[in-house]
Amino acid sequence: MKVKETIDGVEVNSFRVPPHKFFVNEEITYLTLPLNVDEKVIMNKINELKLGRKTIEKLYAIRLDADPWQYNELELPDLLSNEIDGTAMENKGNVIYSVYIHVNGIKNFLKIIAFKYVSYVEIDIIRLAGYRGVIRYLIHF
Repeated sequence: MKVKETIDGVEVNSFRVPPHKFFVNEEITYLTLPLNVDEKVIMNKINELKLGRKTIEKLYAIRLDADPWQYNELELPDLLSNEIDGTAMENKGNVIYSVYIHVNGIKNFLKIIAFKYVSYVEIDIIRLAGYRGVIRYLIHF
């Protein structure tokens, strides 16, 4: 579901992220960045979940400003309908991708980090502007 947020007087086109398991189309763009693969490849991997294969799974999407017993949906800026810029970070250890995303002039709106482990890749999207939130994915290739 599309929403318009106002953060520090700047309007941002965003979308609501399901808390776990389910994906919305706008999330696919976030996964293509650190994995460096086509959206169709990711869509096929997500569809394999219907066959019982865990290839790409969303563990959780939580807001860190809410009380643990309350549920508020996390929102992410739509990368295709906002002005986007980024700053790459140095990769250390098992980090294979690390970047700060700037949205509509708001510096460090998001941080995307990908960790490479022996049998999977973990992608964390951390929202830093407005309120804090975290989305964690596991990708088994």
